[in-house]
Amino acid sequence: MDSIRGGILLVIFVLLASTLAHSAEVSKEAWIESMSTALPTALCQSAQYFRQCFDVSQTECEETAVSATRICLQKYEDKIPNTLVQPQDGTQWGTIIGRCAGEAYEIALRKKRISNQKCNDPNSWK
Repeated sequence: MDSIRGGILLVIFVLLASTLAHSAEVSKEAWIESMSTALPTALCQSAQYFRQCFDVSQTECEETAVSATRICLQKYEDKIPNTLVQPQDGTQWGTIIGRCAGEAYEIALRKKRISNQKCNDPNSWK
C-alpha cells in the first residue's frame, strides 16, 4: 500500500490548498463536508493511481471512493477536533482520512487492480 501513500499525500495537499486555504480555522462539520466531496473527486482524477491502476470507470471509481471516504470520516469523526486549525490540523486529518480511504478503495477493488511496472512501483506515485 506504499504505492498509494505518495499519491494520497499529493492529492490531500492540493485538496487542502484549494479548499481550505482561505481561513485559519475550519469547523469540523465544514471540513468533513468538504472532504466528503473533494477527496473522492481528487482520488478519481484520470491521472491518479486510483484510475490508472484499476480497471474501473470514472463512475465506479467515484462510487467506491465516496463510500470509502464516508466510512473513514465516520470512523474518525469522534477524534477529529471540533475546530481544525489550518493548515496543520487539515494536513494531519486529511492524511489520516486519505490513507484510510485509499486503503479501503484498494481492498474493495483488489480484483480490478492492474499489475504493471508503473502500478507496482511505489516511487511512481509519490
